[in-house]
Amino acid sequence: MSQKASYKGLEQRIKALELENAALKKNIFSFKDCRSNDTGFGSTHADFAVVINQKIEKERGLLLAAVEQFSEMVYITNSEGIIEYLNPAFEYLTGFTRKECIGKDISLFRSSKHDSQFNINLRATISSGRVWSGPAEFKRKDNSFYIIDIAISSVRDENGEITNYVGVQQNISNETKINEKMAQVQKLESLGTLAGGIAHDFNNMLVPILGNIELLLLKSSAYDNETKESLTQVYESALQAKELVRQILNFSRHKKIERQPLEIQNCINTVLKLMQSGIPRNISIRKEIDPSSPPVIADPTQLHQIIMNLVSNGVHAMGKTGGVIKLSLMPVNVSQFGSNARIKPGDYICLSVSDTGMGMSKEVMSRIFEPFYTTKGDEDGTGMGLSVVYGIVKDMDGGIKVHSELGKGSEFKLYFPKSMTMLASQLHTPALNERRDMNKDQIHLLFVDDEAMILKVAKSMLDRLGYLSTTMRDPLAALAGFKKEPFKYELVITDLYMPHMNGNCLAENIKKIRPDIPILLCTGFRDDITLDMMVQTGISALLSKPLSIKELSDKIGKFLKPKMSII
Repeated sequence: MSQKASYKGLEQRIKALELENAALKKNIFSFKDCRSNDTGFGSTHADFAVVINQKIEKERGLLLAAVEQFSEMVYITNSEGIIEYLNPAFEYLTGFTRKECIGKDISLFRSSKHDSQFNINLRATISSGRVWSGPAEFKRKDNSFYIIDIAISSVRDENGEITNYVGVQQNISNETKINEKMAQVQKLESLGTLAGGIAHDFNNMLVPILGNIELLLLKSSAYDNETKESLTQVYESALQAKELVRQILNFSRHKKIERQPLEIQNCINTVLKLMQSGIPRNISIRKEIDPSSPPVIADPTQLHQIIMNLVSNGVHAMGKTGGVIKLSLMPVNVSQFGSNARIKPGDYICLSVSDTGMGMSKEVMSRIFEPFYTTKGDEDGTGMGLSVVYGIVKDMDGGIKVHSELGKGSEFKLYFPKSMTMLASQLHTPALNERRDMNKDQIHLLFVDDEAMILKVAKSMLDRLGYLSTTMRDPLAALAGFKKEPFKYELVITDLYMPHMNGNCLAENIKKIRPDIPILLCTGFRDDITLDMMVQTGISALLSKPLSIKELSDKIGKFLKPKMSII
């Protein structure tokens, strides 16, 4: 039953009892000078009064029994705010006993969150006989606070004078907390959208940086060793920036879970690089990675999320005192069913993250995987981190073990099922040598992007690969030119997001003119492109920003004979 429904029912029952009481009293007076021969009512008006009073007391007893059973909190004060009654639900939630409260002012539960004007307005409303209702904050015996939805009404005597106030409360702390967390989640989603937009712009800035460095490295024979070393350092830093942008994009967007064979050690290195600037200098990170650890089947973003949560918790646990966070990874075999972590027997990869922080009590450990439970405070934590970690690991058919001692630190052991799938090499380094296979009849490509710098470096890359290229910034002009000379080009490369017309729309229009031409879509937001969209618009393949000459060569080579190969 809702708080409002409970209050309304209680109020109606009180009013009905008052009316019945008044009617019965009227009957007493009407029989005062009369004697009744009805043995059911006795022979005197005194007997009649006793029967009526018994009926009144019975009604009051029923009403009291109902109030005592309410899950909502009920209290009654006199006209001055002195507590006369509390039901058991009120005792349970506040921690006060009825004996401790009877005779005390209702301000005993008052929270400092509400200013004096709040209390003045409340008092003015109820003293005028009107009902006051709304959210308020009350204080428990242990000085903690809870949020209630409360309705306060006055009770009048036969003369219309206010004798009491009745308050009916419902604890809405959990609902309030959920709403606050949802607001925080929405704020994070907004920040994620903002971060995604910034990352997209940064990707575009990286295109000329990485592209030009790759082109310079292809001419490395013309430089001295010092220049080569400098170029290589710039290139490696640009690759780190590219990886950082990729991670930001992954975390900022609702990406579909795509599990694949992954090496956890690579995810550890990626996350630590991302978190490096945010970890205090008095906290050291130690890694013990078994190089023989095989891959696991996992989603990279989820793995990053797990590691980041556990490391962040370790950093928080050590606070200003500092300490050591240790990450270890090794293959293990579970031979017996792990009752405490519900781990099935089998081969696993065990990821351990430990810290030398303050540790946890048994009470805290029993609740750490509950959603919204946090020991960090409202400003530092959402209470969602470990519950998300638990959900991800369990969804992967894995398990978690936790060990902690107060004053000594905590250790989380995560067990991921071992994958038998071998990883293909994903490392592409820039070539330092080139082999040209130039033909007189050069293949002509059309490259469309609204960023002039991107077009400039793309043209240099295509020239290096031996292709003739035309670059255009305006997709409408590119479409008009293609209509005039539809067989001028053998392949089209277009950016996704552009003014006037997006790349997928441009591709669809080009395919209507010439269905056989391959079209590559270039974007930093691969998750925005679905297989259905590619089929519908005729997109042949995707190119990731920032462009690399290796990927450009490989993708074009799938559809056209390469004019120059890189070794």
